[in-house]
Amino acid sequence: MKQAWRIYMSDLKHLTTNWAASILALGLIILPSLYAWINVEASIDPYAHTEDLPVGVVNEDRGAELAGHRFHAGDEIVKTLKNNHQLGWRFVTRKKGMEGVRRGDYFATIVIPADFSAKLATVVQKRPKRAVIYYYENDKRNAIAPKITERGASTLSARVSDEFVRVVNTALFSLFHQAGVTLEQQLPTIRRVEAFVFRLENELPTIQRQLKALDRDVGEARSLVRTGRELLPAAKTTVRRGLEWTGRVEKLFMQVNASSHLWEKPVEMAVHALYSFAEQTPQSLDTPEKQARWAALIQQAATDASPLVQQLRRTLRTWEGTIDSSSLQPVQRTVSRIEQTLASIQETAALVKQHPTGVEGEITHLREQMALLDAQAQQLDQAYRQRLLPMLRAKWNQTGEQVRQAKQTLLRMDQALHEAEQWLSNTDRDLAAAQQALKTAQAQYPFLSRQVRELAAFLSKIKRETDIDELIRLLKQDPQAKGAFFAHPVDVKTFRLFPLPNYGSGMNPFYTVLAIWVGCLLLVSVLSTDPSSFSEANGREQYVGRLLTFWTLNALQAMVVTAGAAFILPNIFVREPGWFMTFGLLCSFVFMAVVFSLVSLFGNVGKAMAIVLLVLQIAGAGGTYPIELIPPFFQQLNPWLPFTYAIDIMREAVGGIVWENVEHDVKRLLLFAVAALLAGLVLKGPLSTWMRVLKEKAVQSGLFH
Repeated sequence: MKQAWRIYMSDLKHLTTNWAASILALGLIILPSLYAWINVEASIDPYAHTEDLPVGVVNEDRGAELAGHRFHAGDEIVKTLKNNHQLGWRFVTRKKGMEGVRRGDYFATIVIPADFSAKLATVVQKRPKRAVIYYYENDKRNAIAPKITERGASTLSARVSDEFVRVVNTALFSLFHQAGVTLEQQLPTIRRVEAFVFRLENELPTIQRQLKALDRDVGEARSLVRTGRELLPAAKTTVRRGLEWTGRVEKLFMQVNASSHLWEKPVEMAVHALYSFAEQTPQSLDTPEKQARWAALIQQAATDASPLVQQLRRTLRTWEGTIDSSSLQPVQRTVSRIEQTLASIQETAALVKQHPTGVEGEITHLREQMALLDAQAQQLDQAYRQRLLPMLRAKWNQTGEQVRQAKQTLLRMDQALHEAEQWLSNTDRDLAAAQQALKTAQAQYPFLSRQVRELAAFLSKIKRETDIDELIRLLKQDPQAKGAFFAHPVDVKTFRLFPLPNYGSGMNPFYTVLAIWVGCLLLVSVLSTDPSSFSEANGREQYVGRLLTFWTLNALQAMVVTAGAAFILPNIFVREPGWFMTFGLLCSFVFMAVVFSLVSLFGNVGKAMAIVLLVLQIAGAGGTYPIELIPPFFQQLNPWLPFTYAIDIMREAVGGIVWENVEHDVKRLLLFAVAALLAGLVLKGPLSTWMRVLKEKAVQSGLFH
């Protein structure tokens, strides 16, 4: 670091021995102070001459009457404003006032409408109407003036409200005065009310018990309703399934009815097979061969008919229990006899087929059995069609009607369940509302009970300690005095912990910090950050050596600007001048490290970065407006700006030091300085070659130096 010290001492020698350099350095030291002092002095009290801001006032109020008292709020406002010199009030007509604010002759115009007092008087009505004062402002004339005039309008509204409260209270206390006069006439009523309050006090425990009982009963009713609502879905599901089942059964009945002839199929097939036997008898059986063939045909026919008869017997068995046995059993017996006849025919036909000679007797017997079978088939057909089939159809129709009735019953049940669901839902809602009302009543009961007891105790105390004459005297007190008191029952006493005499003193920290940063920008703009000689020094040594020179000059700038604000400017207040200068030197140290590192590393680009950083800090550091009022982007940026902590620490010295705040701000400022110094020491060497090439290329363009 010897080379760095040599560079620093060489710079000091040149500044003190070269008169031109000395003059320029002196100008650089003083110039930022002028910037700060002029702005601070100009903002000593920007609101000292608000009486010169012209504001039009138009009074069109026609007055009104309240409780027998005639009042004219518009005239009272004008009278108040004539004694108010905060703004330049101009009492004009509506035409002139509106033209004045439109043309910019007035910053604002206040219009008191014709019904202003009349709307104020509606306070005693069931639906009072809010009175309105119309305020017209010209925003383009000036950014701050509309806020000042708007504040004046708000103050005017508050004063009108206070005056109105005074008038209303006076009217009310006048009514109390009248009530006191007539109180003696109402003593019997008062005694009855007193007795009612005492009786109500005695009944309070009973009322509480009844409320609890009602709450318990309603809770049990809700529990029953909930149980019903929980059971409803299962019942509805069962009914829906029943409807689906009856629908399918009804559809089946329709299909069966459409093909009811199929019921006769088993019997027809069996009878047809039995009737076919008659066709198997030939005209002549004169040879054994014919007898054998005929017996084989008969045996085969009997064999084919047997399964049909057996199927018929099984079908009849399935109808047992459904059809009357007196009608079913004869048919079953006929079928059994037919099975026996078929068996006999098969046996005889087999004998004939095996021994076709000498079987005249068997053939005769076979013919007799076939005739018997034909008769039995006719008997079966007749019994089925005349007795069993009509009964089957009647039973089927009866069952179908029962299915339809069941479906109608299920539909009615579904409708009833829907209505029950609605009823239970409404009942549950009503019970919930009743339960909530009861809970509210129970919750309010302690308060009401306490109020009743307090009222009873108060009446007892009044009855013991105060006579009616004293109460009448209280009611007949002066209404004017009471009205004035209740219009302003409370005064606010303000304590200023860190008082400042004027606005300029409050802005002093911001402009001082701004001047120190501007001083840094002036130095890097006029002076070179790289020494022209000392080529034997490396980049870090050149960086440190020249930085010491810039620190020295910026420290002198900071001392001049802080000393001037603390000791020279007559209207600027600084509570701790020594600390003010010390904190200024700290800000100078940090700012110079940041700005010098940017310019030393990046050249002209670094100067632009320092200027951009200045612009961001003016908007985002909270120097003029509280940080809570600026846009969200700057609120997020605020903790990362050196100005944030520099302005705060300078404010501590101006208004009064809180050392916890100072410690916090010093730590944050030193972090910025350390980061800047580390960047300069680490990056100076690696970036110097690249930045030199960039500078040479820029110079070759003829646009940059």
